[in-house]
Amino acid sequence: MSTPSVWCPACGAEYTAGSRYCIECRVELVVEPPPANGDDGDEGDATDLVELGEFSRLHAQILRRRLETAGLSVMVEWSGPGGSALGTILVPDSQAEFAEAVINEIEVDDEVPDSSPEAYIARIEEHLSAVGALLDELRTRLDQTPPDNEA
Repeated sequence: MSTPSVWCPACGAEYTAGSRYCIECRVELVVEPPPANGDDGDEGDATDLVELGEFSRLHAQILRRRLETAGLSVMVEWSGPGGSALGTILVPDSQAEFAEAVINEIEVDDEVPDSSPEAYIARIEEHLSAVGALLDELRTRLDQTPPDNEA
């Protein structure tokens, strides 16, 4: 019997069950395998990605969560490792207009703070969710790193 697998919806990489995030794309893995379409130059569809901007690591994670909550497919490309890396947010071309509206609405909301307790709690939950995603990413990387130097 073969080991169950999960896949990255962005790049199609296969991981063993139990992994949560793609170490390259940093998106949550799914149980459905990617479509078995060949690369035969089909015209652009959901695989054509559009850049929405470059953001600090935490801000990119928060925006990614907000876009995913709005039902959008999101990929983040990082400028490098570590906390100072910038993240470029990418979405399918077919979802770009709605994604930009979500991001622009978010930026307007951030500039005009809502002082209600519900809004304050929602902002804290978003930050905690983004930090949780970063911790899950770190756990995934640690799980996939071979223990070659044990002190």
